[in-house]
Amino acid sequence: MISPDRYDAALREMPESGGGGCHVALLSVANLGALAGLSPEQISRDLRVHIHGKRHVSDREIRDAVSKAFRDFKRGALLTSSESHPHPAFCAERLLRGVLAAGDDADEADLWECSPIRLDWPPDQDAVRLLKLLYLAEDRLFIGARHDAGAVHIRSAADWCKRFEAGAPVPEHVIPNPLTGNSGETKDGKLSFRADSCVACFRFAVLEFDQTPEPLCDPRQPVTAWPREAQCQFWAGALTFKWPIAALIDSGGKSIHAWLVVNAADAADWTTQVEGELFARMLVPLGVDRACKNEARLSRMPGHFRIEKSRWQRVLYLNPNAGNEVKP
Repeated sequence: MISPDRYDAALREMPESGGGGCHVALLSVANLGALAGLSPEQISRDLRVHIHGKRHVSDREIRDAVSKAFRDFKRGALLTSSESHPHPAFCAERLLRGVLAAGDDADEADLWECSPIRLDWPPDQDAVRLLKLLYLAEDRLFIGARHDAGAVHIRSAADWCKRFEAGAPVPEHVIPNPLTGNSGETKDGKLSFRADSCVACFRFAVLEFDQTPEPLCDPRQPVTAWPREAQCQFWAGALTFKWPIAALIDSGGKSIHAWLVVNAADAADWTTQVEGELFARMLVPLGVDRACKNEARLSRMPGHFRIEKSRWQRVLYLNPNAGNEVKP
């Protein structure tokens, strides 16, 4: 048990909603409340009173955080937290250079050769092949343009396959995580069919490098886009280190998107393990775009032809068993 004073202090120090910190703080405060011996109902009421800021935080988001805290408390996970077992520090620059060294001289052809699935089909078949290999027929997916938000853009994987096989054009974006098909609240309190609160299965985190990773930047020079050659080397090195990557997608532009298997249990688990641990402690220090951390993140849909670039969005690597392989 901990002192209730620590819980009260954490409540008073809750960051404003809308800046990203509140989402993570919900679970932290709920953990402290559980360890202080308070009831889930009391903690939920306290959180509702102390949440402030521009973004509306739904009751569901609060319930998910409190439920997660008490599940961990019952199985003893909170009693072996980072306070008693600190996370080992690591040097982001050293790890980044090590991954790059492991993928030294790799290019797109090498990523293609590494793929457990032989990518021997034309680019206009990418969408159907990816959908059939990574998803269940009943999984509901958003596939559309960046600002599309209606229910018409949420269809089962089987339905999307039928449409694409019949010749329908492949839209440019996809949310890799399956959705509920129902509307939910966005972080701004608006209703949408593709909000984070609409995610049904928390399978993938989307990773990309928007610019040259900070550990490699010269502080005297302006930050620039990271060359595709370096991105190929990084992802080839990550595969060498057995990162559970299900797909690497050529965006048809300057970047390569990775779909990393995370298999979070629910929204609260995503907040703690993916946002609070994986991104905050490892990926962001390595230079991965911090904007990728939400569960309904858009990625590029392979099989779409970008007219403005005269290039296909393509699958470079595909591993349906990522995250399930037996470790050596």
